[in-house]
Amino acid sequence: MKIYSDLSNADYHSMSDHVSSSFVKAVAKHSIQRAMKKFDPTPALIFGDAMHTYFEDRLAFVRRFVVFDDTEIVARILEQRPEISVPSMTREYKTFKAEFEQSVKDDQTVITQYEMQSIEYMYKSAVDNAGLQSIYQDFNHDDIWDEYSFLTDEPDYHGLNYRVRPDRLLVKDEQPVVIIDWKSCRDASERAFRADFWKFRYDLQAAFYCSLLEVPMDQFFYVAIEKEFPYNSAVFSLDEDTQMKAMRELELIKERIGKWKENPSPETSGLANANTITYL
Repeated sequence: MKIYSDLSNADYHSMSDHVSSSFVKAVAKHSIQRAMKKFDPTPALIFGDAMHTYFEDRLAFVRRFVVFDDTEIVARILEQRPEISVPSMTREYKTFKAEFEQSVKDDQTVITQYEMQSIEYMYKSAVDNAGLQSIYQDFNHDDIWDEYSFLTDEPDYHGLNYRVRPDRLLVKDEQPVVIIDWKSCRDASERAFRADFWKFRYDLQAAFYCSLLEVPMDQFFYVAIEKEFPYNSAVFSLDEDTQMKAMRELELIKERIGKWKENPSPETSGLANANTITYL
């Protein structure tokens, strides 16, 4: 296992020969074909990237993100045209923003002042959360690793190599003991997060991380943080039944990916039920 403390975001994601948890989740939700498809970053993904970077590496945040402060232009537009309900749709606003974006470097991403304020509120909510504080107190650790990259250097029995980049690790004697994963959401209540948990297959993410880093799955914690007022946060983990089911499914998906790697074809890359008759 190779460990990198400062591997760049671009370099990490360029290592396509190593299977990631995102790839595993995409296969579980649909197919290998869908998992291989490249998508342009959505506003939600850009916001999530900015939030994670702010939480874990302030210097990297300053290098990678530029805040577009539109406070003055919005105030000026509303003063001149108080009937306008969405100032950002006006020609004045778009011209101002276009001029600002011309000054931004190619490797930088623009976020709004509102998004920046939301990230700051989210960070405060997370660090003040009593559940998260109890994790720091309950688990003996001598270091915290943020966004360390782990890459296997030998294929497993499925013929696969893997990569993983946890948001935060509590570490004892150079060994991870707790995995903490930041999750931005609209609703951090148990009901809402449970729906997100299954929709986005967070169970497989935990199984993947824990199996690779040899951390017990009940020591994987999600910190769900609302990205809108009141910016509530809550901490979740996995019960024993969910852990076992996720580990079993993870092994089946690894086997499936391994067979596809060995013999790429429509039969191995398509839907799991594509070659049979499924009765509903």
